[in-house]
Order: sequence, then structure tokens, then C-alpha cells
Amino acid sequence: MEIGIVPHTGKPVAMALTTELETFLHSRGVKTQIIEEPNRDNLEQFDIVIVLGGDGTLLNAARLTSEVQVPVFGVNVGHLGFLTEVETDGLFPALEKLLARDYQLEERMLIEASVKRQGEIIGTFLALNDFVITRGTFARIIDLSTFVDSQHVTDYVADGIIISTPTGSTAYSLSAGGPIIEPLLESICITPICAHSLASRSVLARPQAEVCVRLNSASEEVMLTIDGQHGFPLQTGDQVTIKRAKNPALFVKLSGRGFFQVLHSRLRMPQTWGDIHEE
Repeated sequence: MEIGIVPHTGKPVAMALTTELETFLHSRGVKTQIIEEPNRDNLEQFDIVIVLGGDGTLLNAARLTSEVQVPVFGVNVGHLGFLTEVETDGLFPALEKLLARDYQLEERMLIEASVKRQGEIIGTFLALNDFVITRGTFARIIDLSTFVDSQHVTDYVADGIIISTPTGSTAYSLSAGGPIIEPLLESICITPICAHSLASRSVLARPQAEVCVRLNSASEEVMLTIDGQHGFPLQTGDQVTIKRAKNPALFVKLSGRGFFQVLHSRLRMPQTWGDIHEE
């Protein structure tokens, strides 16, 4: 087995843990390599990539590894850690399971977006969480039309719109009032941001659907944001087409830890009526 290690280089705890991790794996005859600036070419050689960071570090690594179908194993050294598999204090017991191959691979749907301007595609992007079309710094709303498989769904006059995967349903979409979707229930979720209407709701489309968002008018700069990490400027008349990506992201999942357990621990959701009354 050969394992790549992707640490969050800006976190001292991640770098210190990287040293401990290398020592542990070398003692068990496992080849390792530290990748501080991951890209598709320097990740495809590994059997597994261990990511030491928060959700942002893992999002970036998962997009890259999806292209070469290498599974990722996330260790939370951030804050929320929705996507990571273990906390730092549980890393080494988890590694014993990993080396014994006592784990499963979970496929997470990704989505890809293409931006068309005056009939020409000017950009293509990949996201694990979401694509967000939103206004700039001034408090002015934008006018958007949404389509699913060329069928006109609705128009939004809003601060923006979020197109998310089930994985991304617990990110920005949740903050905007969108539904929580179990990650393996593949779908594409459309959620408006502060829509100027009492009737605006999220819309779920099947995973095979093609979602198109047309920017009808904007009085200032509008951005397409990819997983909250990269931005691409849009202009009036641009069309953003979003569909399921060809390859899923592969996540290493240890036995005995499910999505709803993580959901409860991260969002502190009450699990029983007794919990509700106590709170």
C-alpha cells in the first residue's frame, strides 16, 4: 500500500500530526509521500490519500482525486469537519482498521458546471458541495431564471442561487433554508438565497437532470463560486449549465459511523422527544 498525505500547511497541528502519521505508517511498512500542493498528476499514484485539515482541505483534495478515482480519508483538524471521517484523537486506532482493510468505499456525487456566453462555453468547473451564483458587495438583488431539462421552473429575484449535491446540502444550502439530504440519495438541489418572494422554495431534481440558470440582469458584478473556494465572474445573459459529473468522489468509511450520527454530533440535533423537551 502507498499512501499520500495532504496536510493543511497553514495549521501547525496538521503539520505535527503529519510527522507522527509518517512515523506510524513507516513502522508498518507503508510507503508515504507528503503532498503540500495537490494536483491530479501527483495524486494518481496512491492507493489512498489521507487529508489532514478541515472540510475545505478535503473538498479540494476530493475534487482532484475524483478525476483519478483514488479514495480519500479525512482527519478533522478544522472546526466543523462534516466531511472528515475521524477526529485527531481517533486517528491511530482508525489507521489500524485502514491497514487491515476494515473499511468501505462510499461514492459521493459531484456536479460539473459550464458557463456559456454568447453561444460559446468559456469555462467548466467541478464541485463536490455546490455552485453558487451570487451578487457582489452591494445589497442589490439579481434576476435569475432556472430550467430543468429545458423546462422553465421559475424565476428568482434574489441575492443569488445555490445548486448543490446531497453532500453540499449541509453546507451553504442548509444556511439558506434548503433541505438536509442523505449523501447517497443522489439528486441536484436548487435553493434560492434571500428570494424576494414568500413562495420561493428549494427544488430537488433527479441526478440525471440538467439544470440551467440564466442571469437575466445584474447591476453589478455577479460571481459563480465553486465549493466556496474559487470564483468566476458572470455577465448579464450568461447561462450556467449544471449536471452530474462523470466520476464520483471516493471516501473511505469506517464501520459503525453513519451520516446521521455525524449530523447529530455536528449540528447537535435532538435525537429523541426527550432530548427536545430537555433542551
